[in-house]
Amino acid sequence: MRLLVVKFTGLRGALAATAGLRTIRERHPSAQITFVTSPGSEVALEGCPAIVETIGFGEEGSVLALVSRLRRQRFDIAIALGGHSLANRLVALSGAAVRACGGHAPFYLRPLMHQQVFGSVVDPHEAARDHEVMSRVLGFHAETPAMWFAPSRMQEHGMMLEEGRFAVIHPGATRPERILEIDKWAAVARELIASHAVERIVISAGPGGAERIMAEALCGFAIADVGAMHQAAKALLALGAKAVLLKGGHLPGDEVVDLLATGTRMEIFRDRRIQTRHTHGTGCTLASAVAAGLAQGLSLRDSVIRARTYVRAAIAGAPGYGAGHGPLDHGVTCDPGVLRENKL
Repeated sequence: MRLLVVKFTGLRGALAATAGLRTIRERHPSAQITFVTSPGSEVALEGCPAIVETIGFGEEGSVLALVSRLRRQRFDIAIALGGHSLANRLVALSGAAVRACGGHAPFYLRPLMHQQVFGSVVDPHEAARDHEVMSRVLGFHAETPAMWFAPSRMQEHGMMLEEGRFAVIHPGATRPERILEIDKWAAVARELIASHAVERIVISAGPGGAERIMAEALCGFAIADVGAMHQAAKALLALGAKAVLLKGGHLPGDEVVDLLATGTRMEIFRDRRIQTRHTHGTGCTLASAVAAGLAQGLSLRDSVIRARTYVRAAIAGAPGYGAGHGPLDHGVTCDPGVLRENKL
């Protein structure tokens, strides 16, 4: 049997798919399995015994050339995982005798798909979702095994943890809405150690510079005071960032301290803390407001000053919804010409 599996959801998605691929290998020892994934993710699958060929392919590559390459292999079965449009297109055009996808295929590809598989388990782990799709297409029933990790690469990085409980945190993501702030990841790590008997936290990162910066910051040290903020900013600048804005809202005290660092200066912004529980989304709002200022032609410093003014006004004007951390009032306005800190 020649099997094609396509999934473009990054390193996380590639590793999650290995659970189903392991089961297929056990059921079909002679299967020739080709796995197409995001560029860079194929490195993590080097040596995986379930896969005969791994292809890293990005949007900038030639789809026609890849389709031609895949069609020449005359696959018996092709499966698209993860719901990515490119994965669905490649499978639909692969020429495989049986073509299937997890979830809905776009309407224009449905005539080319023999099967659309919808999960029956409520909110399963991604590995379980992929395993279910592959098992239903190939017609077998089995428990989801553990995902596969490369022992040689783990040994290379000193990650062979043979004893004790450990957790892996991967703070990076390809989609911005999936990225959590560093201080929140640090809180997750503390909770795992304190309440779940985890003895060691392993921080991982993909090949991208942004992911490496996040992982290094998370590994480096806890930011518990202004001095640590300076250290963290220097560390992030050393990793290649052109500028760093560190929020200090998580620090204790009646004063909120933020730090803007560039290659030439570090500047502290101080304000009286607004006592409120309505702070949900402050980081996202601040980043968006800074980006808007830069797009309007303001300098980085002026963008930060105006963004902080806007966020503080939005916190002060929060509508008070919900019983937990409520949202801000994003309808507030700030005079674009006023580039001074708001004394709310």
